[in-house]
Amino acid sequence: MAAGVLALGLSGCGGAADDGAGEAPDAARAPQASELTEVSFVEELAAAQSEAGTVHISMTYSGAGAEDAGLVGVPLEADVDISDPKNPAMAMQMEMDGETADLILAGGDFYMNMGESTSGKFLSMAEAAESDNPMGALFKGMGDLMEGSLQGMDPAAQLQGMDGAITSFEESGSETVDGVETTVYTIVVDPTKMSGPQAESLPKEVLEQAGDMEIVYRVDEENLPRTFDLTMEADGKELVMSSTFSDWGKPVDVTAPSGDQLITLDEMMDAAMG
Repeated sequence: MAAGVLALGLSGCGGAADDGAGEAPDAARAPQASELTEVSFVEELAAAQSEAGTVHISMTYSGAGAEDAGLVGVPLEADVDISDPKNPAMAMQMEMDGETADLILAGGDFYMNMGESTSGKFLSMAEAAESDNPMGALFKGMGDLMEGSLQGMDPAAQLQGMDGAITSFEESGSETVDGVETTVYTIVVDPTKMSGPQAESLPKEVLEQAGDMEIVYRVDEENLPRTFDLTMEADGKELVMSSTFSDWGKPVDVTAPSGDQLITLDEMMDAAMG
C-alpha cells in the first residue's frame, strides 16, 4: 500500500510520445540554453519549461515495487498547461483493470471520471469533500492526494520542489531521443528535503521510507527535458517511474467538466447500491 501511495504522490517528479508529425513550436524557437550546473540546473530547466507553457507527458512504471503496487501496465497520458503558474491545468488518462480513468485539474478543482463507477461522468472532489455523505471524508483524503500529485505534474513546479534537495549531480554523457540530441544528467535527491505539492501531499514517514532517489534527465539544447527516469525504493523493492516529454509549446485544451458531465457523490453512491 505504501508503495502505491508513494508512487502516486511523487508521480509529478517526472500519454503517447511525440510522433514528430506537424510543426512543433518547441522546434521553432531559437536555442536559449545556458550551461547547466548543480547550482543552475533547477532554475534553468524550470525557466525553459515555464516559457514553453504546455507539454504532453507519457509515464510508465516498472520494477518489483511497481508490480507489488499494481502499477505495471498502468500507463499515464497527460496534457499539462502551466502558462498560468498560479492556476495550472491538466487532463490525464490512465488505464486500470481494463477501464479508462480520466482525471482533470482545472479552475482549482480536481475531477475524476472512473467509467462505470461514476456512470461515465466526472465527480468533483471539492463537492464530494463537502458532502454530508459518510463517504465524503474518504474522498477528501483521496482528493488531497490526487490534487497534490496532479499539481506536482507541473514540470516546472516539481523541479522547483527539488531545489535544495539535490545531494549529487553529474553530467553523464549524451543520447539521442526521438531524433533530438540530449545531454544526460544524473542527480540524487533526498525526498525528505523536497517541497511543493507532490511532497506536501505525502506523510513524512512515507518520504523517509523512500530513501534517496536517483533521477536521470535527458535534456535538449533548449534546456527542456525529453525523458525522465526516477528510481527509488518502495517497501524495500525498486520502483522506476519513466516519463517522456513531448509537444512542448503546442496548444492544449483542458476544460473543467460542467452540467450533465458531472455526478454528485450521493448520485454515485446511489448508483453503486443499485
